Amino acid sequence: MNKKTKRFASSALVVGALLVGAGSASAATFGTASSGASTVESFQIKYNGAAWNYSNSKYKSTSFKYTRNGRTLLSKVAYSTKVTGSVWDDLRWGDKYTTKFSWARGALK
Repeated sequence: MNKKTKRFASSALVVGALLVGAGSASAATFGTASSGASTVESFQIKYNGAAWNYSNSKYKSTSFKYTRNGRTLLSKVAYSTKVTGSVWDDLRWGDKYTTKFSWARGALK
């Protein structure tokens, strides 16, 4: 395959993935209203994360992290408010290309 054909094929795969995933989203929320985290997958390609830790929480902080193949893509910590952030997925298949979400609470106040 020449460079132009490869580029066209890659573009077609991205457009196809967006069309297949259009309108679909998966979401998960963890914790409580005063201290927790959430992740939303949009169009099967973008992840929007959030962590919150409000003044009525019994924890000092709450955090979330996105990782892929052991590397941290994004990490945010909320101390007395809400923090958000987004990462883009990798379109390749396999465990080392899988984006993972985790969250944690800090020490008790």
